[in-house]
Amino acid sequence: MTASRLTIDERQVGDVTVLVLSGEMVVDDGDVEFRKRVDDLIDRGSVKIVLDLGGLSHIDSSGVGMFIAKLKMLKKKGGDLRLLRVSRRVENLLAMLKLLMLFQRFDDEDAAVRSFARPA
Repeated sequence: MTASRLTIDERQVGDVTVLVLSGEMVVDDGDVEFRKRVDDLIDRGSVKIVLDLGGLSHIDSSGVGMFIAKLKMLKKKGGDLRLLRVSRRVENLLAMLKLLMLFQRFDDEDAAVRSFARPA
């Protein structure tokens, strides 16, 4: 098996987990890595997640589908998923799929993390 074209760096900021995605999130590669990582976080009780997409060079519909699936799962557990540094390309894809309104988007990590402290 070859290495994934997606790397995920993780760090905690208080009770919020920041996942920094770099590379490509495509069918049968990055989407699988992402699913495993978020499922592991949920198992550990970490349900407030900020996704930093600044290093994401490509995402396909399976990647977007995985964002939606994990968002639903996190909300069921009382958490949420915020998007940080969304590229114009990813934003256009989400808009085209009529999914943009599902996600709170931020350009600043501190603002994204602080957004969990107030009701959505």
